[in-house]
Amino acid sequence: MNKLKEKRLEKGWSQHKLSERSGVPQPTICQIENGSRKYPTHENIRKIAKALGINLDELMDS
Repeated sequence: MNKLKEKRLEKGWSQHKLSERSGVPQPTICQIENGSRKYPTHENIRKIAKALGINLDELMDS
């Protein structure tokens, strides 16, 4: 999910900071970003989007 990393970096946040803000474990965020976790749970994506202050559609790759 390239958009996740892009949106996280726009905020100037590390994976650790996003983890703290979202409640999603940092290793999970790393796996989502690098593509090793191809099907993240809807709940995790919802938490990440909320922490980033964006809607779910903004995280989804085209």
